[in-house]
Amino acid sequence: MMKQLQEAEKELKRKQDDADQDMMMAGMASQAAQEAEDNARKAKKSVNNLLTVINDLLDQLGQLETVDLNKLNEIEGTLNSAKDQMRSSDLDQKVSLLEREARKQDDAIQAYNRDIEEILKDISNLEDIKKTFLPPGCYNTKAIELP
Repeated sequence: MMKQLQEAEKELKRKQDDADQDMMMAGMASQAAQEAEDNARKAKKSVNNLLTVINDLLDQLGQLETVDLNKLNEIEGTLNSAKDQMRSSDLDQKVSLLEREARKQDDAIQAYNRDIEEILKDISNLEDIKKTFLPPGCYNTKAIELP
């Protein structure tokens, strides 16, 4: 009976250590998800800035009454520069990658939460076993602190 109690206590300690480790991993995954979200916000801001430049160019084009070739060439250069910036930034790929990583991290967090719930159930079960199968005083416990 003492051996069963010791094994149950070892199992309880191991489950608690596993739960602590899973909580730490869940925190790390949550932080990585936050970073992915921040990167997505930065990418969105970059797209919005480019959209503003393009809208400004369109407004300028709409207000032209007489064709000023120098102004037209300047606008064309600005538009081409904005297009080159858009192409070189690969925003679609970056956003797609960030979304995939966020989904992976969400899946990892959910897996950690399921593991934690399972470990907590195991701990509760072990405590129930300890309370149910061992009558009070039938095992020898050493005092942790001496008076």
